[in-house]
Amino acid sequence: MISIDRKLRLRDLEIFRFYKENKVLAYVIIEDTRGPFTEEDKKLEPLCFLDEEDLNEIVNVFKIYLLTDEPLEKNDSIMLREFFGNLVDISSVTSFIIQEFVQEDLYEHVDDSWDIKTYQRMLDIVGSKYEIQPIHEKNWLNLSQE
Repeated sequence: MISIDRKLRLRDLEIFRFYKENKVLAYVIIEDTRGPFTEEDKKLEPLCFLDEEDLNEIVNVFKIYLLTDEPLEKNDSIMLREFFGNLVDISSVTSFIIQEFVQEDLYEHVDDSWDIKTYQRMLDIVGSKYEIQPIHEKNWLNLSQE
């Protein structure tokens, strides 16, 4: 059985917890960089084999990070890459990169309290430069009945 739990949804960032057979398989972070490929990105496979001109046409890159406590099995990696890659609307000027990260002590620092520090730590692990701004109580959207 497979299930997904979205833990955080911001304008340019989403974090999911992906379960397989009632066990957390991975945390998946989708970041809209709102920018082109960086020079570091261009060194990654398969981007390093593309023409610089083609890479420069991309003006918006989504980064998808698969964060686990142990390396993913090949079939699980393919499944996660296909599923989350399909969530990104790509075009002639939009693309995405998927990277896998293993942090052995991941679950020692992650709990269900889910404060901003937990999310920011995940971003730090994958090398993201995204900074989560504190969410003030007045900015929370709540359902109400009148």
